[in-house]
Amino acid sequence: MKKKNYRFLLADLDNTLLDFSASEHYALCRTLSELGVTPDDEVTAAYSSYNDSLWKRLERREITREQLIRTRFTGFFESHGIKADGAAAAPLYERYLSRSAVMIDGAEELIGKCRGKVGVYIISNGTARVQLPRLAASGLDKLCDGYFISELVGYSKPDVRFFENTVQRLPGFEKDLALVLGDSLSADIAGGIAYGVDTCLFDPRGRYDGNSRIKPDYTVNDLTSVIDILAPDRNPDL
Repeated sequence: MKKKNYRFLLADLDNTLLDFSASEHYALCRTLSELGVTPDDEVTAAYSSYNDSLWKRLERREITREQLIRTRFTGFFESHGIKADGAAAAPLYERYLSRSAVMIDGAEELIGKCRGKVGVYIISNGTARVQLPRLAASGLDKLCDGYFISELVGYSKPDVRFFENTVQRLPGFEKDLALVLGDSLSADIAGGIAYGVDTCLFDPRGRYDGNSRIKPDYTVNDLTSVIDILAPDRNPDL
């Protein structure tokens, strides 16, 4: 693909710029421990898979965000025979999750290279009460040029309306000069393709084999490789 002088980077937050897996594990272990449940590897892995399946259902508009937040622990505990209060778990988990912000290797370097050359805007499917504190704790709220959380936008990725509403707030936005970066084929890449912008899959574990019907324009295993795609040094100052 011919290199472009990209001027807008729309970057996913969780497991793209911030290590959500690490934050999820921390929050889940603290929550389960407070409820008297041993947070062993089997339980934490099962929850992660269960939670991910709910977010996929949200992407497909099969459930609402409110249903996801309200029922994920009650549903998980019931389906796995865990005797604990799911209603009490939900706010505990969100409280601990909102306190954890671990930057992915290369994220700060990528954003630094873009400064003044490529506008960096965070696009997240999370909830505001969790994501806003994490953005502040990581410093991403200051490092990036803006951030858009689906709960506040009114739509979730991959809904094209999420992108339509987001880019309306970006000064001088041009589709041809925009790149969506994210780790999710079904949310970030599918959404970017539907909206008509170039896409880059962040695939640090090398799981993407190219056989999916959803095909990104670029695939990278580390965030510093995105610098080569954006080539910010070719751009005049914004």
